[in-house]
Amino acid sequence: MSENQNDPHRGIPPGTPRWVKAMIILFIVLIIIIVIMHLTGNSFGGHNMSFTTDWL
Repeated sequence: MSENQNDPHRGIPPGTPRWVKAMIILFIVLIIIIVIMHLTGNSFGGHNMSFTTDWL
């Protein structure tokens, strides 16, 4: 019975799983990349995307 009272892990909930932490980091990195690409004008057609046929 004395072993249960001296257990350092008793009452401490388990931590966040490693895969959850990895997904959060991946999500943050992707958001940063998308924001940087958008601000530099290299994403999804750029800031001045036009659907006209002026280039014909």
